[in-house]
Amino acid sequence: MSPRLRPPLPVLGSVAAAWVLLALAVALPGDGVSAFLVRLVEIVMAGGAAYLLDDEAARMTVATPRTLWRRRAPALVGGMAVLTGAWAVILLVLGRQDFPPSAAVISGELAVLVAIAIALAAVLVWRGDPVPGSRVAPVLGLAGVTALIAEPLVRASIFLPVDGARDVSGWLAWGAAGLLAVAVTLVASRDPASRWRR
Repeated sequence: MSPRLRPPLPVLGSVAAAWVLLALAVALPGDGVSAFLVRLVEIVMAGGAAYLLDDEAARMTVATPRTLWRRRAPALVGGMAVLTGAWAVILLVLGRQDFPPSAAVISGELAVLVAIAIALAAVLVWRGDPVPGSRVAPVLGLAGVTALIAEPLVRASIFLPVDGARDVSGWLAWGAAGLLAVAVTLVASRDPASRWRR
């Protein structure tokens, strides 16, 4: 089996960190798992997704017979499978705790954060960085934690509401961010061999 069929090690690290955070929240006495901590778990897992486009061999490879997406597919599929499985376990744990937001709300947020992480990584790869994960993950983490801290201070909704209220504008904003991230990923991931040359 090729080593590229395995997810990158930082993805496994982010999953482990997310599980540790959740285990601490469940183990510590209190009023259940806080929305702040679940959002922190989302950010950690999305940071792991930033490593899915890392390709250290790209520095040594001038021409490859396979297309860009065929080279990326094994790591993407393996990494997304690990993240999806880990998130399913987290949802099972949260289902047994006193946690008000629905699985759709927090899963939607995670999907958009992962799409943003992959889009940022794709842009860096397009600009010549074969291993963008180590640059994208810290920026995403810092931006996410800043948003978590700033949300109550600015009295504006950045994340979707945790009280079960229907926030159509919030869903539209998060959906638009996700679609934009997918579009950026597709544009930045055009195979260099297929680009027009002067």
